[in-house]
Amino acid sequence: MKIDIKWLVGILASILMGLSTWVLVSVVDLKEKTSGIQSELFIINQQFGRVYNHMNEMMKHKWDIASTNYMLGFVVY
Repeated sequence: MKIDIKWLVGILASILMGLSTWVLVSVVDLKEKTSGIQSELFIINQQFGRVYNHMNEMMKHKWDIASTNYMLGFVVY
């Protein structure tokens, strides 16, 4: 039984084409998922930044009121 080299090359080329397509689709899907996660983390980071900024402003404002009340003779608890 003689194996024709053209058939063998064709089958191997088809297998390699299928594998390379599968790898490419997997890499693109992985890249899409990681970029989605990065954007979600960026949004969460912005929200935490807003909360911390608000808390800093509140603490700064609280200490301004406390120092003003102390200078006026009021006790603030």
